[in-house]
This record gives sequence, structure tokens and C-alpha cells, in this order.
Amino acid sequence: MTDWPFTSIELTAGLRRYLADPTLRVLNVCEEPTEMCLPSSPTRGVGIDVERANHREHYSYLLTQPRRVRFGLPGWGRREIGFHRTITPPLPFALPEMVIADLDGKWIMLEPYPPRTPISQWSASDYRQAVINLAHFHDRYWALAEDLAVYPWVAFPLTDDFETVCLAAAHAVETIVQSGSLPVLCASLERMAAVARLISQADTIARVLQTMPQTLLHGDYWPGNISIDEDGRYVIYDWQTVSVGPGLLDLAAFAIKSQRYCSPMPVDPAELISLYRYSLATIVRQTWTDDEWGRLWDHVMMWRFLQEQLIEWADPNRVKTAERDEMLERLWLDPVTRAADRWLERFSLV
Repeated sequence: MTDWPFTSIELTAGLRRYLADPTLRVLNVCEEPTEMCLPSSPTRGVGIDVERANHREHYSYLLTQPRRVRFGLPGWGRREIGFHRTITPPLPFALPEMVIADLDGKWIMLEPYPPRTPISQWSASDYRQAVINLAHFHDRYWALAEDLAVYPWVAFPLTDDFETVCLAAAHAVETIVQSGSLPVLCASLERMAAVARLISQADTIARVLQTMPQTLLHGDYWPGNISIDEDGRYVIYDWQTVSVGPGLLDLAAFAIKSQRYCSPMPVDPAELISLYRYSLATIVRQTWTDDEWGRLWDHVMMWRFLQEQLIEWADPNRVKTAERDEMLERLWLDPVTRAADRWLERFSLV
């Protein structure tokens, strides 16, 4: 079993706990095909033959090995393990059952829920329901940042972890510039100036977002981490970046990643954003004027770019894709540059 990240002892002990059978014996472990493939982690299908009460049984699980790719930030796996062991239903969606995991979060074994419909075939109704589910999830933890602080696995990027986020962003920019991997950014003085302003004035961005009610965030909520199973349940995977912040950060991830990876979409992303806004007004009576919403959305985009997108572009483990410059400009660089021009103080790079 040398090609697996776990030992026979760890596997046997974990399955005995999960299946509540102290007599269980592991007979064989093999790699098997899986319909599940989580975007942020290496994912493998694991077939396990066991003996229980003198009967041979076979189980199929999903093995993920979370990557630690962020400069200065703790392991993602520990966050996901903490979430699964702490957060309990009811939730507006289903969670995969965590079978066993490494204590340090280096690997996690989950129950697989193969999708009934691949994300390339999602309907407009599928997208709308996913957004409604997100609003209801945020409602459950609405304005409970102080309560969530009791969980050691929860990240607070806008407050406790603010300095770490800024250091990670600065390190990412340095890596991008040195590698020359993103000429659409590095070759533009205007865009590089906007990025410099984001980092130097990150506290300004954070203060605006801190005025919003804080809730529990998935951190990477988009169709690639959602499996609509054969029973029509929305099963949400990949809680490695769970944190506390304004719900619009999850909404921005959903809108942007859907456009980036699921285009053409059967529904206008602007409709999904309006649906989330309407859902909040209905569920928690939270409303904003159009001007207030526009200001908050600009700051959400700037923070998401600072906290997530720069890190992704700098990640040496990221699979390099031939993304069109037009898409990067349309989804990220142009909106963020305009937002910086509207809200952040200008200064010269020379």
C-alpha cells in the first residue's frame, strides 16, 4: 500500500470507527474510476474490500489530498476536517460524509455522490437553485462572526488573518512578475499600478467589507464543487477555504467561476446576482440601494482578487491553461482596475 497516503493501520482504524465495527478487517485496497473530480485537489477513487461478520463487502470512496499552496497560510485540509466534524444539519444542501482523514489534513476520504448532471449541462434552474441555497446557507450564520470564532479551524481574512492575506498577495505578485507567466497583467503599467494600490490600501477595502453582516463562507462555491446527485440533492464539496466574511464573496466566486469554466451559461450571471440580492431581502430583510450595492460589489471584487485570484495565478502547482486574455481582462483585470480607480487613492509607480 506504498502508493497510498495512509497506512493499513490508519485505514483499518478509521473504517472501524466509521462503520462502528471493531472486528472489521481490510482485505484489499485498489484504485478505481470515479465520476468525481474536485478542481482544487488531486482526487482518486478508492475501492476497499473488507471482511465484516464473516462476509466480504466492497466500499467505494473518494480520496482527496488538499494542497497547501498559499504563502504563510495554514493547511486547508485541517479547515475541511474541522468543518465536517463540527458543522451539523440542517443546511440547505447536503454534505458528503467524511469517512476518515489524516489528523494534519494531508488526506481526506469522503463518500462520493456522483453527479446526475455534469456541470456543462446544468440548466438555468440548477444555477438559480444553487444561488438560493447559498443565500439560505448564509442566513443560518448571518451576523454570527463572534460565535464562529470559537472554532479554531475558521479563518478570518478580513480581521485576524488580514496581515497574512496581504503578505500572501504581495508574494504572489512577486512570483507572477518574476515568472512572466501573465503578460496581460505584467505588461500593463495601469494594471500593475492598480494591483499595487490594492495591496497598499487593502485596509481600506477590508474596512468597507467589515461594515457588512459577516457570515460563514464556503470560500470556493461554484458548480465545480457542487454535485447534483440522482436524488436531486445539491451536495457541496471542498470546504478547504471555509472562512468568515460578507456573503457577497461567495456570490462573486460563483458568478465569476461559472462564467470562466461553464461558458456559455444558460442564465445571465447578472440575474443570479439579482436573485441572491432578492433572496437576502426576503430571508434576512437585508437591503441595499443600487449605489450601496455597486460600492460593495466593487470592494468584494477587489478583495476577492487580492485574496484569491492573485494566489491562483502564482500557484506553481496550478494546471496551466490557455486562457484567453480577453476572458481574464473581462472577468478580472478590467473590473478590478475600474474599481480601484473609483475607490482607492491614486499614486505613481515611478
